[in-house]
Amino acid sequence: MGILSSKKPHCSLGCVITKWLAALLLFIVSVAALVGVFETHVVTVSVEPTRYALQFGSTGGSLAILAFTVSLLAWMKHMVAIMKRCEVCNGK
Repeated sequence: MGILSSKKPHCSLGCVITKWLAALLLFIVSVAALVGVFETHVVTVSVEPTRYALQFGSTGGSLAILAFTVSLLAWMKHMVAIMKRCEVCNGK
């Protein structure tokens, strides 16, 4: 059963708040990493500053994609853990 079920809650209020706060922070990190991917891959054209071009193959761009992937996977894994039974409050 998930945390949103109508049965008796498995976690204390402090545990639930901590879980959702961590999920929110991981989501913010994922959005910041996505902005980093955009910033490293979309550049302005020097001849005409209102035009944009895509740039691929840079080290910064590759690292930005890796950071986005890792942060997104961490957020998704944490969201799955939130919906499962809490090992901290109920034991294994």
